[in-house]
Amino acid sequence: MKTNIQGNVILQKNESIQKNFKDLKAKGKNCSMMLTNKRLIIYTFGPEIEKGKKVKRRVMNEIDIRSIHRFEFYLEYPRGTGFKRFIGFLIVLIFGAILYGNYSGLLVDYVPIATFYTLYIYGGAAFFFLIGMFMLFKTRSSLTLKIKSGMEEKTTLLFFPTKANEEALKYIAGKIHVE
Repeated sequence: MKTNIQGNVILQKNESIQKNFKDLKAKGKNCSMMLTNKRLIIYTFGPEIEKGKKVKRRVMNEIDIRSIHRFEFYLEYPRGTGFKRFIGFLIVLIFGAILYGNYSGLLVDYVPIATFYTLYIYGGAAFFFLIGMFMLFKTRSSLTLKIKSGMEEKTTLLFFPTKANEEALKYIAGKIHVE
């Protein structure tokens, strides 16, 4: 199977290609979609886990447009784990206290060698303060596509939330009329 999706699809009588999306940025996979007036064809190539082993697999899903009863895509913002956020909060508190102590002169009272390394203390504490803030508030977003056809879930894909991916999914959703 070639990566060119048009070369692998034989069009039926009275079927025409409406739009071809060649390079969609899926997480961990190469993805292409082609929308005809009768079918939605999704081609993916990339690693999958099968029976505990990582396998590279090429998959071509052909879904009849009239059989699709649920087509949904949404942005997902999973938060970091509670442990990671707690560690980030501790780092922010500790290095925020070091910054304040060095600025107000309290650190010099307790650590006499701190007078020689004042600028280094500011720089290092500010750097770790920013790392703690990053750990505390960082979220990763992903664009999730779920298609249900018939009684089973046909396709679930994770995309990077780029404008091209969002526009492609909006276009496809606009052409599919779920009843």
